[in-house]
Amino acid sequence: MRTLSWFCLAIPAVVAAQQPGRKVEGEVSGNLFFGNTRQVLASTRAEFERADSGSAFRAIGRFNYGETTTDAAGTVVSKRSWNVGSSYDLRPYADFTPFVRVGTESSFENRIDRRSGAGAGARYNIARTTGTDAILSAGVAGERTSAIPPGDSLGVETLARAITSLRLRRDLTSRVTVTNETTYQPALTSGNDYTILSISALKMRLARFAALTLTFRDNYDSRAVLRGARVNNDGELLVGLLTTF
Repeated sequence: MRTLSWFCLAIPAVVAAQQPGRKVEGEVSGNLFFGNTRQVLASTRAEFERADSGSAFRAIGRFNYGETTTDAAGTVVSKRSWNVGSSYDLRPYADFTPFVRVGTESSFENRIDRRSGAGAGARYNIARTTGTDAILSAGVAGERTSAIPPGDSLGVETLARAITSLRLRRDLTSRVTVTNETTYQPALTSGNDYTILSISALKMRLARFAALTLTFRDNYDSRAVLRGARVNNDGELLVGLLTTF
């Protein structure tokens, strides 16, 4: 199977004059795999962030859509997911930063009809310089998940999770940046119920407001198969164009 990366499109946007500490990002990315099967995946992401020395607010939304075509089954939807969320931090530039967050998501491939949660915790800024970030986060969150019928054996679950996350960023050159953020969320009542999300990205700036991106996203949900999914692990490799205002 050969791989052809595609779908680098800019997001048209009209943004009012931005104040210092405010950022708006938009990204469109995708890929195409072909051979015995043809798979197409497109992804869009939008993010707003405003920060000063006292507090920081961040909101993000993401939508994925994928199709697979085979001679036997024709064209079917293989991926359809979305998530929206926001977080509020106190003293974002201090060594310790308390935060609260809320979010909701849906995932056809992981058989999640709706998963909503809210949590609180603190971040420790291990290192923060112009070219490097190392941030460790820990906290707790409440979560409610409803599965997509039929085929699930879980129904609706309500539980509490621990939150642990490590984010690393490094500027390799003035134009090239690599980042990785890995989040581990085990249920507080069961060691066999956990999620792991790892996002690694390479960003190459083309101009002040535009950059090419290469992103590998790996999502593991230990209960996905019990909800009727084919596997517990879901990964994607995307090439895209990022615009920043």
